[in-house]
Amino acid sequence: MKIFGNGRAALADDGATAEKLGWGLRKRSRPEPEVLLRPREGDPRQEPWIVPGWCEPAVSLEALRRKARRTHWSYLPAAPGVVRYLDRLAAPGVERPGRCVALAGLGRVGGVAATMLAATPSRFSGIRELLIYDVDAANQERWLMELGSIARWRSRDALPRVHPAGIAEIFSRCDVFLFAASEGVPPLGSRDDVRMVQFSPNRGILRAFVEQAKAAGYTGLFLVVSDPVELLAQTVFHDSNRSTSGTFSGEGLAPESLGGLGLGVMWARSLACARREGWEEAVARDGVAYGPHSTEVVVFDDVRNPNRQRSEDLTAAARECNLLIRNLGHLPYVGPGVSSVGVTVPALLGGQEILASVFVGGIYFGAPARFDWGLYPSSRPMADEVWRAVGQAHARLRKQAASQGLTW
Repeated sequence: MKIFGNGRAALADDGATAEKLGWGLRKRSRPEPEVLLRPREGDPRQEPWIVPGWCEPAVSLEALRRKARRTHWSYLPAAPGVVRYLDRLAAPGVERPGRCVALAGLGRVGGVAATMLAATPSRFSGIRELLIYDVDAANQERWLMELGSIARWRSRDALPRVHPAGIAEIFSRCDVFLFAASEGVPPLGSRDDVRMVQFSPNRGILRAFVEQAKAAGYTGLFLVVSDPVELLAQTVFHDSNRSTSGTFSGEGLAPESLGGLGLGVMWARSLACARREGWEEAVARDGVAYGPHSTEVVVFDDVRNPNRQRSEDLTAAARECNLLIRNLGHLPYVGPGVSSVGVTVPALLGGQEILASVFVGGIYFGAPARFDWGLYPSSRPMADEVWRAVGQAHARLRKQAASQGLTW
């Protein structure tokens, strides 16, 4: 076996990709690489470009219930853009206490999320610095002062340092980017799908961030918070990898570097139902939510042995709470800002399992996931009825993505 590269990551038996990277044969004096990657065949339009050994890079939903047991990592040489990710993976770790997180869009959800992240001590959140951006300069300045006023007397726990940043600066500095900007939020009383109504205007806002991330060669995490979460995450992957002729280029953002944060609040709404019914302990231990941040979400009280009535009740709670809050005369933004972002991002950075929309079967789909270089689905055994429901939800979302021209 020939090993190429003298950094913390190295390639096995792939001289062609090593040449593109400028990597020679690994010196015998060097220690064993921390990450050994082997090339694999696959479709870069349908599966992650780089995966750790524990993740199954399946193009189907099998990644949600089948765990890989390899000792090495793998990658797709067929994706031209994989080279810059491999180069970053091989770079020595930067000695610093935490990551730099950037958040764009300081509206209702973005403001709540920024407050949570700014108020969580760095040793718990893993965030060293929080960059904030809003198209409204006065609103950005207001939030800079608000977040800068968060502190506790005589506390030794350092909080993230909050700084303003422009779009270009964001992608040259941050490790994680959160897109929370939104336009055209339907007013109270709207009867349409309030999330899909926002797709076109939010996609228009997102475009500038996608272009800047691609131009900067950004290799950090790009996470979508704005609605519709899954379709906007799909937009980032699709638009960044779309050539001028409309074909797949594979030169944009890697699918595992993208994701959506919306499933956290759906789970929280289900758990509130379980708490009222006296099921909280069991549901918190064995329950799972799958699917999009929409009325298509499905929730189970026990993924291995679900109770049909309980699962239906949990699913209804997740689907309907949004409208119930609207019917009370208020816009629902506290739950999403806290459950989908404020408590999820620290868990994500800490390597814990979270609920997020990740790339599986060619689209972004809500499921349990873990951050390990990229964002990947974490598998678990599931009952046949759960598997069927998850498959149906995935098929519906894929059809919706195709109708918007977002699949290859």
